[in-house]
Amino acid sequence: MARQTPRDDRPCLHSARSSPGVISVGFRLLDVGCGTGRFLDFVKQTWPRLPAIGIDLSEPYVKEAKRHLERWARINLVVANGESIPVPDESQDAVTSIFTFHEMPPGVRHIVFREFARVLRPGGRLVLVDSLQRGDKPEYEGLLELFPQSFHEPYFVSYIEEDFDAIGRASGLVHTRDINAFLSKVMVFDKPVK
Repeated sequence: MARQTPRDDRPCLHSARSSPGVISVGFRLLDVGCGTGRFLDFVKQTWPRLPAIGIDLSEPYVKEAKRHLERWARINLVVANGESIPVPDESQDAVTSIFTFHEMPPGVRHIVFREFARVLRPGGRLVLVDSLQRGDKPEYEGLLELFPQSFHEPYFVSYIEEDFDAIGRASGLVHTRDINAFLSKVMVFDKPVK
């Protein structure tokens, strides 16, 4: 199980290939479930020359992301499925996915994780942000149980029980840490260097 990380030891997108705060030349980022591109906009504000790809199943979301991100160069937005990511093997240094895993059926989560492992370069990093899960913060257990009753979230109950450490291991990724942030959780996985 990944360890809980103190707030001053937050995960960075860059691990083996970069120094803290510096992205090395050739670093590549893939955001799966990019939605309307808000996260990628924050990334580009910090690293405007970083090549980035955003994929999402929703054509209207990708259209809005293209409009929202039109000021940035070196960004490619594609309507695509996380179960079959349209990039070459071992071509990405970092993969992010924000609030998408609770939307996926359990079997699909496993397939998408294998795709993440396929596209990550050795030494690459996967950063997931999604809801807390059962056991992360006992004082919020009631909220986690009410959420799918109040909103149409058919896969949320299976999400809060999912063992992401086991999915990561089965995909060849090492679960290095979790960080809880109010009702959200950041999960960090690294692909070992061969």
